[in-house]
Amino acid sequence: MEHTSLILVVDDQIRSQQALASLLAPEGYRVVCASSGVEALTLARQLSPDLVLLDVMMPEMDGFEVCRCLRSDPSLAFVPILMVTALDDTESLLRGLDAGADDFITKPFQRVTLRARIRTITRLNRFRALLDEQQRVTTERAQLLWAIEHASDGYFLLDEQEHLQYGNLQARRFLNLPADLAVLPDAPFLTLIRQQFQLEPADAWATWPLPTTALRYLVQHDDTASRWLTVELRDLPEGVQGNRLLRLCEVTAQIEAEQNLWTFHSFMSHKIRTPLTSVLGGMAMLRRRAPALLPNDLAMLFEIAYNGAQQLNVVVNDVFNYLNVAVVAPPGDGMPLAEVAELVRRLGNELTLTTLHVSEACDMAAHRLTVTSNTVELLLTELLENAQKFHPTQTPTVHVSLGLADDTATIQVADDGQSLTPAQFDRLWEPYYQIDPTGAGQVPGLGLGMATVARVLWGVGGTCRAFNQPTGPGLIVELALPLGF
Repeated sequence: MEHTSLILVVDDQIRSQQALASLLAPEGYRVVCASSGVEALTLARQLSPDLVLLDVMMPEMDGFEVCRCLRSDPSLAFVPILMVTALDDTESLLRGLDAGADDFITKPFQRVTLRARIRTITRLNRFRALLDEQQRVTTERAQLLWAIEHASDGYFLLDEQEHLQYGNLQARRFLNLPADLAVLPDAPFLTLIRQQFQLEPADAWATWPLPTTALRYLVQHDDTASRWLTVELRDLPEGVQGNRLLRLCEVTAQIEAEQNLWTFHSFMSHKIRTPLTSVLGGMAMLRRRAPALLPNDLAMLFEIAYNGAQQLNVVVNDVFNYLNVAVVAPPGDGMPLAEVAELVRRLGNELTLTTLHVSEACDMAAHRLTVTSNTVELLLTELLENAQKFHPTQTPTVHVSLGLADDTATIQVADDGQSLTPAQFDRLWEPYYQIDPTGAGQVPGLGLGMATVARVLWGVGGTCRAFNQPTGPGLIVELALPLGF
C-alpha cells in the first residue's frame, strides 16, 4: 500500500465526497476534495495528486472538460484520471477516453472493486513516476557527459596515485593523447606533464597536490610561440568514482593580452619620457631666455629641442608597431650577451640611478640570447624601475651581475630598498598584484610588471626567482634566459 499517495476527489455533491473520503482514508490515502471543475484544476496544479477521482456530471464544467484541461497542462498530463459516472453507455465511455481518462467506474460501485482499482492505479503511477525520474536522470547525465566531453576546458579524473582514470576530449588534446585511446597512460599526472611542459612557478608546484593560492601554470614553448594552461585540482565527494578532479584551462590568449598591455605601458612610460624631456626642457629655456641669448646659444637650444622632437617622432611611430615586435628572435639573431652590460648602464642613466654597479662573471662575447634586445630592455627596465620606485628615498644602490650557467645566461638585479614578506613573495608573480609599502593604494603602474617578467621568461624556456638580501634590506631578482647556439 502506498500510504503517501494523494487522491483528489472531484464531485459537486458533498455526500459523494464524504463517501469516497471515508472509503479511502482508512486505506492510508491522503484525500483532498474539490466541488467544481475550476477548484479541481487549481488544487491539481498546487498539489500534483497521484490520482484524480473525477465525477462526470457537474454543472458549469463537466468531467470531460476538466479531464481535457488536466491533459493539456504539461505538469499534470500524466496524472491518472479515474472517471466516476452513472452513465453506462458506449458514447460516454468514448468521450471520456477521447478526453484523456485512464479508466471508468460506474455508480453505484463495489467498495472492494474501487479500492482494488485505486490501489493498482496508484501503484502503477508510482512505478511510472520512478521510471520517468530514472529516464530524466539518465538523460541529464548523458547531456552532462556530452557537455563535458565537448567542453573547451580539459577534465581528468585521478585516482589516489594520481593516475588518469578518465579524460575528456580537450584534456586528451592538451596532453597530446589520442582521442580514441581506450586505456590512458599508466603513469602519475606529474610524470606525464613533465615530459611536455615547463611547470611554473616552481614554488607552487613544489607543494603539489596540496592547495595553494598561487596559480599553477603548464608552459609549452617552441621557437615562435608559447602555450599556457592553468591547472586546478579538487577533491571529489566520497562515493564518486575517482579521488580528485583535475581541470586544465587554456589561458594563452589572456597571457598574451596581459603581456601586450604591460609591454605597451612600459614602452610608453620609458621610451617617451626621455625625448619628451629634451623637447620640453629646450622649449622652456627658449621661452625664458630667448631675448638674452646669443645666436650660438639659441641655435644650441633649438638643436636640443629639434633632436628631442625627432626622437619622439621615432617613438610615436614605434608605438603603432610595438605589437609586431617579437619576444623570441629568429635563430642567430638574438641579443649578443656582451651588449647587456652597456644596456644596463644606459638604462641606469636614463632612470638617473646614481649608484649602479655592473659586473660580468666571465667573457660574454661568444654568446647570444634567444630573445630580442627589445625584450631584454623591457625586462631590465621593469626591474630597475622597481628598485627605484620601492626604495624609501628613490635613490637605491643597485648591483647587476651577469653570468653563465649551463645553457642559460643569468642576470641578477640586487637593491638595498624594500624586503618582502612571505605573503608578498607568494603573490609576486600574480597579475595585477601591487606591493604597497605605504598602504595608501597609490602605487603607480598596473601591477603587471613582475607577473609579465615571469611569463616572458617562462614562455621562452627561462626561469626567474626572487629573494631578500641576506644581510640587510633589499631584494634580489634573478633571471635565467636561454642561450642561442
